[in-house]
Amino acid sequence: MSNFEQKNYKGTKAFLIARVSDPRQTDALPAQELRLNKYAEQLQVLETSKLYKFDETAYKEDRQKFQKIVQTISEYPDFCIVVFDKIDRFTRDASSEVVQVLKYLVKNGRAELHFPSDNLVYHKNSPASDKTRLGMGMVFGEYYSSAISDNVKRKIEHKLSIGEFPGKAPVGYKNVKYEVDGKEEKNIVPDQARRHYIEKAFNLRLDGMSFRTIAKILREEGFRSNTKKQGIVGQSQIETMLKNPFYYGVMRYDGKLYAHKYEPIVDKHTFDKVQIVNDNRVKDTTKTSTRQVFTFSGIVRCATCGCSYSSYEKKGHVYLRCTKAKPSVPCDQPPVSEAQLLPQVDSVLKQLSISEDIVNQVLDILKSEHDNIQLFYKNAIAETRKEAQSIDLKLTTLYEDRLVGRITAIDYDKYAKRYSEEKTELERKLVEYTNNDKSFVVTSSYLLQLASKAQEVFESSQPEKKNKILKMLLANCQINQKRLQLHLLKPFSDLCNSTKTSNWLRQLGSNQRPNG
Repeated sequence: MSNFEQKNYKGTKAFLIARVSDPRQTDALPAQELRLNKYAEQLQVLETSKLYKFDETAYKEDRQKFQKIVQTISEYPDFCIVVFDKIDRFTRDASSEVVQVLKYLVKNGRAELHFPSDNLVYHKNSPASDKTRLGMGMVFGEYYSSAISDNVKRKIEHKLSIGEFPGKAPVGYKNVKYEVDGKEEKNIVPDQARRHYIEKAFNLRLDGMSFRTIAKILREEGFRSNTKKQGIVGQSQIETMLKNPFYYGVMRYDGKLYAHKYEPIVDKHTFDKVQIVNDNRVKDTTKTSTRQVFTFSGIVRCATCGCSYSSYEKKGHVYLRCTKAKPSVPCDQPPVSEAQLLPQVDSVLKQLSISEDIVNQVLDILKSEHDNIQLFYKNAIAETRKEAQSIDLKLTTLYEDRLVGRITAIDYDKYAKRYSEEKTELERKLVEYTNNDKSFVVTSSYLLQLASKAQEVFESSQPEKKNKILKMLLANCQINQKRLQLHLLKPFSDLCNSTKTSNWLRQLGSNQRPNG
């Protein structure tokens, strides 16, 4: 304990963290807990210190909980210590967000990292030898994780090469287990309770029916998903199903196609004909996209049933009516003329009116703050790229956990989808930040000019341009008994909510980072 007795920690807040990430280590949690509590007693830390336990083998919510604990630590106002039993209980990902946060706290003297079983304390003045020990511990942990990941990838590649699908069977099939000579075997076979729905879906598509109509027909006949919850199969699931080559004998994995060994439900000829129908429907949709755009097209929804409103022209006048696309939800909202809604929009746009002098003052402030804005976006871009790398590592680990049985197929699909969506969102943010970095002042100038002349520009514009202006200004708009319920987007809502221009002038000049 010589490494730990150099400082008096009596009365210091301690965060004790016990973690396992392997099902074979689950029994180790009580032992970790015992050692951590004993260590805390020796240091005489605060009674309010708390121990957190995480069994991350199931990939449920514990990893998110760990991130929340790190956030709690970062928000703790006083000096604290964070105690892990060993370095490998800390993390195996040296680039992860939690590592960077904790290192930042240490660097600024707000926290120390303690590893009792490794006899190591990491603090802002740690010698090079201790820093090396910590770094090497994480490197070895990361190497171990990568080695397992490579092994998992090889197993997946082998399965694909022999026609085995390394995942959950699509709807219409089911994963089965059976025993051969005392050894458990796995297979994927057609689900006889659902097979005929798949066949019917392909035939209905050949008849020219939409995904939505097919989903409605099959739903009424009792078609449900093959998950434990037996969820309703909707339009998007039908579309995915009718584009999945698995049903004729080819599996798609990681963007590549492989022949599989399972019984097909439809023949390739039928599948190919359905793809032709799909392609033609896309072309038809593209053609119809040139239809007339009205002022409120795609902007408002019904306050009663939540369905969208459609615009139509009758005897030279434009009307809006609820599509009532949810037959199960009663809706009595009457049609409303566009002429009744326009004055309501006009009254809101009047509130956005600001003088040219004020616009120029704000632009001067924005220009002076541009260097700070650029710095923000530079940092945001770097953080976003780091988060994307972290998600790549999570996806790799997820493969490992699924194939060695740490998580179920359902959980694998759930988290793989979530991580993929998170990465897509990060990629979108990266593009957004990059573009904002280049055009912040220009964009700000345009928005202010629009705010100052919104009413004037709106009144003099054609319906299509009016529609674009409203989409830029409004969000989550509803119609209730011929009345518009309007919600302005930022920064326009801030302009309307400010009774004194000087209030938001001061806010703009207070070195605040941009939203987003």
